[in-house]
Amino acid sequence: MLQPSSVKISEIEFFELRDIIVKVSGIMFSEHKKYLIENRLSKRLIELKFTSFKEYNNYLKNNPKRDAEIVTLINLVTINETYFMRERGQVDYLVSTVMPALIAKNKKNIRIWSIPCSTGEEPYSIAIELFDAGFFSKATIEVIATDINSDVVEAAKHGVYREGAFRSCSPQFISKHFTQQGTDFLINSNIKNRVKFNVGNIVSSKIVPMMGSIDIIFCRNVLIYFDFDNKKTALLNFNKILSNDGYLFLGHSESVSRVSTDFVMNNFGTGIVYTKK
Repeated sequence: MLQPSSVKISEIEFFELRDIIVKVSGIMFSEHKKYLIENRLSKRLIELKFTSFKEYNNYLKNNPKRDAEIVTLINLVTINETYFMRERGQVDYLVSTVMPALIAKNKKNIRIWSIPCSTGEEPYSIAIELFDAGFFSKATIEVIATDINSDVVEAAKHGVYREGAFRSCSPQFISKHFTQQGTDFLINSNIKNRVKFNVGNIVSSKIVPMMGSIDIIFCRNVLIYFDFDNKKTALLNFNKILSNDGYLFLGHSESVSRVSTDFVMNNFGTGIVYTKK
């Protein structure tokens, strides 16, 4: 039997698949994203020799290999738009105010968590700014980066980028911290070795023991993709993980006010940071 060149998704199939995605990742796709799901997964269905999304949904629910396929599914549907020094005001505040405040409290070990790390631009940006400001000589600093997408985590570990990743960076920033090889830019080892990458799901109960105590959390432009319940779960996990004098950075369009009462909002002019009550 000839395989179709693409597989269309019905409204019922979309809602059923969306429920599966929400359950395992927290990510909620609105109805107008139906075309995106269809485009990103159609090729995968053909690889599996499925002719309908109904077959695929049943596979995700009942097949013994469903756990491995869930990983593939999440890798295909997650969005990984990022670049170096994105929303720089928050990183500047980290360097100018947050780090000195923690060190003034005699913090010897400072742990920073970047989620979702995507292909590594955000955590490497944080490490670069801390390195340039001399903080690695003032305290033991761990920069930990996680993402639910295992493919981008592997890419981040390699630290290889194209020119488009530096759209808001100066030539000096690039030449100082990267080595060019053809059209690729390789992050220098003195920065690369300071960031540890792993796969992690912020709405999973496993994330709390996995991360331990964290002093600074960067979770920007993630909660906007979650429904209310998963936002609440993520923020509850953050509250458990964040140290009592820790800081939580969210995206500029995100707020915890209607979801959690565990945090206090602090406006520092070029951005917002949350602290625990």
